[in-house]
Amino acid sequence: MSTQSISNKKVLLTGISGWIAKHTAIELLNSGFEVLGTIRNKDLISQTKETIRKYAPIEKLSFVELDLLKDDGWNKAALGCKYIMHIASPFPFKVSNNRESLLPVAVDGTLRVLKSGLSANVEQFIITSSIVAMFRKPNRTNPYSFGENDWTDENWIKGVSDYFLSKTKAERIAWEFMESKGLKNKMTTINPGGVFGDALDKKGSTSIEYVRQFLKGKFPAAPKWGVLISDVTDVAKSHVACIGNKKVGGRRLIVGKEVKKLIELSQIMSEALPEYAKKLPKKELPNFMVKLISYLDSSAKTMIPDLEIVMQPQSSYAEELLDMKFKSAQGAITDAARSVVRLGLV
Repeated sequence: MSTQSISNKKVLLTGISGWIAKHTAIELLNSGFEVLGTIRNKDLISQTKETIRKYAPIEKLSFVELDLLKDDGWNKAALGCKYIMHIASPFPFKVSNNRESLLPVAVDGTLRVLKSGLSANVEQFIITSSIVAMFRKPNRTNPYSFGENDWTDENWIKGVSDYFLSKTKAERIAWEFMESKGLKNKMTTINPGGVFGDALDKKGSTSIEYVRQFLKGKFPAAPKWGVLISDVTDVAKSHVACIGNKKVGGRRLIVGKEVKKLIELSQIMSEALPEYAKKLPKKELPNFMVKLISYLDSSAKTMIPDLEIVMQPQSSYAEELLDMKFKSAQGAITDAARSVVRLGLV
């Protein structure tokens, strides 16, 4: 796509101060798009701009202060935008006892963004979802294979915590809403696994926090838990590769190639940063220990339903539709670990 043909193409990018969104903004700006980033707190604008400036030209970058919980300003922001990338979504490190705590931002926020886009005649919506909206259900086989037609069971109270519920409900409601308007093909969701890669700046993210805790020696042993690893640059490029791509309309795209267990992530970090090898876990933690720890540290709760389950996501169709080859897990983990050290986060 020549830069000339996209000179009048403007993208509304929600939650631009977030980690995946910054990477996506960099990808868009380097591809010649104009980006209007929404931000909840205007105090984050200068830091976000500083980070993006290091990796992309920022003449076509602007910001608008908007809140996903309020209607104010969304319709106006969407005017003149050809595409909307809705990336903003809460992903806390800790798990709340209230499963519904994230729903107002995730669900109402998504509908707010879609409605404002339709009122402004936006051509295409690209929504960041997650494989967490696909793979959690009781009585799974092991190994457990899943694809774009699979959904997490929202009613599985024990296995579906606040974040899982928020991503599943937000994505389901988005599809239902677009379908009710007969516009399902105007939307695509990007469904990565655990996203790793360069932290860019000190603001971090939940996955960067895991890497930081590993390197600090917080995990004497690793839970027997594995996840699809998605490289953050692949996730950003996938969003951009959807623009104007007729093949991806109405599709849920699983981004990522390799499933790795936490102990394997530890080994990759040890190889990349031998000076931290002593602090990284060398063995796996018995499942009952993870359950005990979860009473003290709610972030461990997220893993319990998947302990020792081998996931097998089907993602080759997404590579074909996007005309991409997804990167290996090793590069994503190495980039994450090196950036955590470079930024002085350990």
